[in-house]
Amino acid sequence: MSEHPYVVPPESIEAYRVRVLFHCEELKHETNPTVRANIALYLAEAAATLARMEAAAALAAATAA
Repeated sequence: MSEHPYVVPPESIEAYRVRVLFHCEELKHETNPTVRANIALYLAEAAATLARMEAAAALAAATAA
């Protein structure tokens, strides 16, 4: 099985950026309050993970410079 260069690894910072954007759009269009609550929980979890990843990347860039 060959690796495709356009596939983003699911645990990468790029994947979390896309995930947060997707959940934001999904939340904006959803009308069911129960579904909106679940989407908001997924969004919060993805955003928190992304924030930790962004902070780690910024720290790594600052120490490498």
